[in-house]
Amino acid sequence: MLQITIKQIVSFFDQKNRWWFPLISGLLFSLCYPPFNADSHWLLFPFPFLSFGILLPLLGLSLQKPFKRAVFHCYLYSFALSIGQYYWLIFDKVEGLWHLIILGLLLGSAVMALIFLGAALLFRLIYRNFPKLYIVLFPAVWVLIDYVRTLGDLGFPWSFLGYALTPVLPLSQLASVTGVWGLTYLTLLGNMLLWELISSCHKNRLTVRKWLYAGAFVLFLIAVSIWGIIRMNKTPVTSAVKVSVLQGNLDQFNWGNSSLDTAFAVLGSQMQEVSKEKPDLVVSSESSILSFVARRSDHSQMLRDIVNSAGVPLVFGSLHWDNGPAGSPYEYLVYNTAFLAQPGQKEFQFYHKIKLVPFSEAIPFEVQFPILSRVNLGEADFQRGKEHTIFNVGSTIKAAPLICYEAIFPEFVQQFAKKGANLLVMITNDGWFGKSTGPYHHAEMARMRAIECGIPIARSANSGISMFVDAYGRIGARTGLYERTMITQEIYPVNLETIYTKWGAWLVKLCFLIASCSLVWVIFRKFQIRYTKS
Repeated sequence: MLQITIKQIVSFFDQKNRWWFPLISGLLFSLCYPPFNADSHWLLFPFPFLSFGILLPLLGLSLQKPFKRAVFHCYLYSFALSIGQYYWLIFDKVEGLWHLIILGLLLGSAVMALIFLGAALLFRLIYRNFPKLYIVLFPAVWVLIDYVRTLGDLGFPWSFLGYALTPVLPLSQLASVTGVWGLTYLTLLGNMLLWELISSCHKNRLTVRKWLYAGAFVLFLIAVSIWGIIRMNKTPVTSAVKVSVLQGNLDQFNWGNSSLDTAFAVLGSQMQEVSKEKPDLVVSSESSILSFVARRSDHSQMLRDIVNSAGVPLVFGSLHWDNGPAGSPYEYLVYNTAFLAQPGQKEFQFYHKIKLVPFSEAIPFEVQFPILSRVNLGEADFQRGKEHTIFNVGSTIKAAPLICYEAIFPEFVQQFAKKGANLLVMITNDGWFGKSTGPYHHAEMARMRAIECGIPIARSANSGISMFVDAYGRIGARTGLYERTMITQEIYPVNLETIYTKWGAWLVKLCFLIASCSLVWVIFRKFQIRYTKS
């Protein structure tokens, strides 16, 4: 019965150019990610497990004949996938630039689609050259492609497939060993095994051995989950501290002369309110005070008054500038900055954002090619910071300040963990993305960093989602979108020194070794065949 059904589906698709099928199946890719999981509603619990089969349409499309049809359909799938992942960019309605944002979304999705198209064509190549090893080889290649997406000024590592498993906490504990790369490899391995079952059934070659492989994979997932449950039941040996997170919900789309007064008023009111809870630290969002606070004596005094009145240390986001050095194309160097203000201290500690959003906060490769500084696409022209600063609060908290986009880079956050941070303080402003899936994706990726490094998170987002996450990825207090509110919770600042913290992206190196050995084998086989024929 299954074989007949598969053959009917294949025949239906082959009869005509069903161009709409790749588009629809590409859009369905987003169902693996938040908010489609049990955190939104318990009935959505199965959706993350779609990741173990969501790539089947792409695999099938890649093997079509002729080759041109395979390329066309794979690109349609990849473009729809990219639109589904990045459509929230159109909510960034910066005055006078919305047409550029829509154009940027289409062009960006078109470029990102090339990455997934390349992956599909590599599957076609690997499937034909390694009929027995493609099951383990192609997941390694996919992991390498994802890793490349984290590199350089153009790095944009949004929504790796492994993030789909984040809410499945017992299973996602594997990330403490392998990073998100291990979860990505697992999901790809699941897709390969399911593809092997379906294609073997279609060819009437289904054997007991292939069912055994699939069964062994399921048993492995169960074993990892049991280990994950045991891991999550361990209690950190450390004292609890109380942290408050502020969600100001300031309207950045209508920023005017009175907006800064509103920002100070909201911050002051919220600080006074949470001070009643007597927290050890308060965290406010990125750009919560959109001013050059440290360079404006009146504004810095207002901040000190707020902090001294509340009697609580505050991490907040603002701007900063320094004079440009001789020979620089800029008279002033402007930074997106996180500040730590402590009661009784005149000076603020600061951390300048290192990872900048390409084309939004900086033009890529501007440092290497200074002439690019003349390009104006409406970007903020921020400079990159250089130091992985740790904020020391009292004798207990060693906070790693991470600003927005930085939280989606696994190895970047790992560097803070290696420096001894025991609390990840993430400040962001996701208000640009509207009530879309964007803020949910961003929060889920941040959550993965807690699991990888074994460090809790206090996350403040201007319009949400603000939340607390423990060292195992469990969400504590959490806010909704677009509400002005505050949350306070006791957390355990701890650094569990996970295998991932110590060894970093070791699995990526292993995947590179697997792919390299396979390439050498193909080259060797071709030379051997030529030599035999001659």
